[in-house]
Amino acid sequence: MNIVTDRIYGVWLHIYLHKRGNMRVSSIAVLIVVSGPVFAGCPIGQKEFMSCNIENSQNVLSVCFDDTSAYYSFGLQGRLPDLALSEPIETINYTPWPGVGRAIWESLTFRNDEYSYTVVAGFDRMFDDETEEDHPTPHFGEVQVKRDGETLVNLNCERGSTAFAWTPEIYEAKEAAGYEWDDRNRLWFKTQE
Repeated sequence: MNIVTDRIYGVWLHIYLHKRGNMRVSSIAVLIVVSGPVFAGCPIGQKEFMSCNIENSQNVLSVCFDDTSAYYSFGLQGRLPDLALSEPIETINYTPWPGVGRAIWESLTFRNDEYSYTVVAGFDRMFDDETEEDHPTPHFGEVQVKRDGETLVNLNCERGSTAFAWTPEIYEAKEAAGYEWDDRNRLWFKTQE
């Protein structure tokens, strides 16, 4: 969205409140809608999968989830997202960490018509004698944007800004929706009911 859209929404809210007889409150509400930080963190009731600042830009990527859906937001910090997508946990393409390698990572793929947005997030594990000084920014992330399977762009996260909440909750939500992970074929399948 852009400032024109923000203002249109603010004017709509102003008219709505005026018709309800709350004109006095409407100016304050419009000010909050137009100028308030709209795009920061996950809403109440959702948990963070990952978030980061995109390298060489002013854009922010945020992926949140709850028991039933995952949410993708991309755009300028403090504004309405340029792109906001949601997908049910049941149908989202979620790839859990395969259990090997230095990096612990997971991915979620959101679909929007012929476009796909694969968000990858993770962190580098430290071994034995390694310390924080050896790996000062272990978290990483990116979003791979494709159209009809063809890569359009890979946007990397700034290493120091990446947050990744490695948690079993999305895996458990997929299982609760009746799906089982096939590690050999790297896919989810619907279990028999």
